[in-house]
Order: sequence, then structure tokens, then C-alpha cells
Amino acid sequence: MRVIAFRLLWLFVETYRSMIAGMNANDAIRSKRVPRFVEEYCKDRNGTQAAIRAGYSSNEETASVTAARLLGDARVQVLIDEQIAKVSQECLYEAADVLRDWIDVATADASKISYIRRVNCRYCNGVEHLYQWSAREYAEACDAATRPAKKGDAPLPFPDCGGGFGWRRNAEPHPSCPECNGEGHEDIFFCDTESLTGPERKLIAGIKRTKDGIEIKMRDQDKARDNIAKYLGLLVEKRELTGKDGRPLIPVAPPADLPSDPVQLASLYSQIVGG
Repeated sequence: MRVIAFRLLWLFVETYRSMIAGMNANDAIRSKRVPRFVEEYCKDRNGTQAAIRAGYSSNEETASVTAARLLGDARVQVLIDEQIAKVSQECLYEAADVLRDWIDVATADASKISYIRRVNCRYCNGVEHLYQWSAREYAEACDAATRPAKKGDAPLPFPDCGGGFGWRRNAEPHPSCPECNGEGHEDIFFCDTESLTGPERKLIAGIKRTKDGIEIKMRDQDKARDNIAKYLGLLVEKRELTGKDGRPLIPVAPPADLPSDPVQLASLYSQIVGG
């Protein structure tokens, strides 16, 4: 009994201290810890843990009493309502926003993200349509030709620079090139994603580098169009309902007086659902 009495006395003293600490300066509403309590409470609606995180007390029983007192204060409730309204406004995402995202994805031009171009071959723009080098490549080829050949290998020939220098990967094909007949070859280009704006930016779901190169994952434009059609009522899904094992549905009217016995209710439910 003494232990219980002592514990009750200790709890009373702790609660009294907490109440006194929070009631000065026009009650708890002016305490610096109240805004923190409101912020923490709005995270998980747990008053005890909010009081602990706000610094009122590390003891759960004392914090629980403090939380009950604060939550019972009409002025604190006003602060809580204001905080909830503020967070709700910041996180507002209405049906119109969802529809706008679908429209952006459905109408985005994927060719602005990645596209295929026909570019020059090595002979297109060389002098007299000979092999054209870039300066770096030619220097590397010369270095390789001057290295001693491995035992059993023939030495590399010195590279011919008759086609000149200045090859650029993205240059246009030359219509008179005898090597590619003016068609060049196809190459894939990716845009700088930092320059993307609007619908095309929303079309990209992710980018990753694989062993085969860069992979751009895009959102499903056909699915976005289907979602828009469903939203506008242009696409109605039809579903065929059947009974057990594909048999036709047989309407079963429940009796006017349902049995009170659980076993009888289960049997009736099985008859209605199972057919």
C-alpha cells in the first residue's frame, strides 16, 4: 500500500509540475512547446508521443496527462485545425490534377526524348570520299602502329590520312558518297533531360545505365488514353457474371425471417452465394 501511495503521490507531483510549467504566460497557449506539440500531434495523432517529442516529459504517464490537458484546450484545438488545413492545402491533389497528368502523358511527344537520325559514314565527308579521321583517333592509330608488334603478329600499317580530319559523329550524310550511297547510317540520340519541360518531362518514368547502354523507361501512353476515355465515359467496360463453375446466375430471394442461429445463417449464405 505504501508503494502504491508513494507512486500516486509521485505521479501527482510530476503532473502538477508539468501543468505549472505549461500554464504560466497566459496558460500553455503561449508556450514555445505548444506549436511543437501541435506539429508532432498532426503527424500521427498520438497525443502522448507528441508531448514527449515536444519536450514536456519523457515519462509516458505524465506526457499522457499533459496531452489530455492540451487537447482539451479549445485554443490548442484551433491551432491543430489550422495545421491540418495547412498541410491539406499543401498536399492538395484533386481529380483535375490527375486528369491533367493523364493528358500530359497521353499527348507527350516521345520523339523529343529519344529519336533516330541518319548520320554520315566515315567516307561521306572525307577528301575524295576517303576515310575521314578525328584528330584524336588518328593520333591513337599512329601510336598503335609505332608500338612493337607481339611475337607472331604482323606490325600494324601506318594509318592513311588522305581523307583528312574533322569527322563528326552527327554530321549529315553526303548524297554522293560511294560507300553508303548517300544514306549514311542510323544512330540513336537522347535529349538532355534537364532541358525537358511540360508533357515530355512527365512521360519519363526513370533512367538507368545498363550493360547495353542507357535505358529510358516511359509511362504507358495507351493506358493514359484509356484512363481519360474511362473518366469521360467514352469507354465502358463490360463484365459477364456467372454462377458457380460458370453456370448461369440463379436469383435466390432470402427468406422474410432470417434465422438467428449462426449455423443456419451460414448454410443460407452458402446457398445464396454458391448456387
